[in-house]
Amino acid sequence: MNFRLLTLFVFFSLGFNSYAQINAVEITYTHNTDNTCDFYYKKSTPGTYHLIIKFKSIRNTEEYFYEGNVKEYSGFLFQLKPIKPEKKIKFICEPYYVKGNPKPDIDKDFKYLLPFKKGKKIAVSTIMTLMGNLTEGNNNFGSYVTYSSSPQSETIHAMRKGVVIDVVNSYDFDQKSFDVLYEKRNSIIIEHEDGTLASYAGFKKDAILVKIGQTVLPTDCLGNLEKSVDNWYHLFFEVYYNAYMKDVFPDKKEDLNKRMAKKLNPFFYTNKGLVALDDKLYDSQDYTVETPETIICQEFTKEELNEKGKLLNNQTLKSK
Repeated sequence: MNFRLLTLFVFFSLGFNSYAQINAVEITYTHNTDNTCDFYYKKSTPGTYHLIIKFKSIRNTEEYFYEGNVKEYSGFLFQLKPIKPEKKIKFICEPYYVKGNPKPDIDKDFKYLLPFKKGKKIAVSTIMTLMGNLTEGNNNFGSYVTYSSSPQSETIHAMRKGVVIDVVNSYDFDQKSFDVLYEKRNSIIIEHEDGTLASYAGFKKDAILVKIGQTVLPTDCLGNLEKSVDNWYHLFFEVYYNAYMKDVFPDKKEDLNKRMAKKLNPFFYTNKGLVALDDKLYDSQDYTVETPETIICQEFTKEELNEKGKLLNNQTLKSK
């Protein structure tokens, strides 16, 4: 994934404001009466963007470089201050952005749920990837894939709290597809609080139940699977983040600012205890989905905990 780029030419001496529209992120500035310049951003889509602003030319202020993550829909970035207060600042800058946090603060002990309803028995395998050496721990894996021969479509559920940042709902079942691994799949991407991402692929067209921008909680239903060409239901899922090439391959000399998915190997809560699925290379493993409240509520706010408590109380009263 390459940077988006647009050069922003600003001539404050002419006394007008300008802005840079770089697709999903808009950079704006305010020229203040004391000749300082405030920079702001606006986003049109949910999710974290990594933003870089380079100043190719800058006058009457200190050299400046901005790099940071923007997550909210709008906010303040920074302020330039004039060296000579009576004069205005002039500059030419280049804003870049890439979607995703390239250096998330990952809690490697975080516990995920398996993405099926409670009590469901599933078989989980892993699939190889040509970029296997990018995975956490240098394991040669791509996505996790589940197998189910159920006569009815399987429902898929969120593994962790997050915000839906991408939905693909374009593909009908393709009977001409010659292999499960090459089927075109409808999918969902969810961004978690720490900047990691979860991809869920294999949904039936028009059977996705969430929308972009929606916050989902663990065990929330995301949609229903489509049957594959082998007459099985498959979910392809993974946890990853979009890393810089230079951080994955520090000795590499080219394409350092390109981005690539760096797969993680988190712990999943199962009937067999905590399991790192990538540790089961080449080996399909059977699990029963368990959804304890302690795992579900790991990242809940006070309001969400209160709502959860009310729901559990109502369920208890109805069962009496």
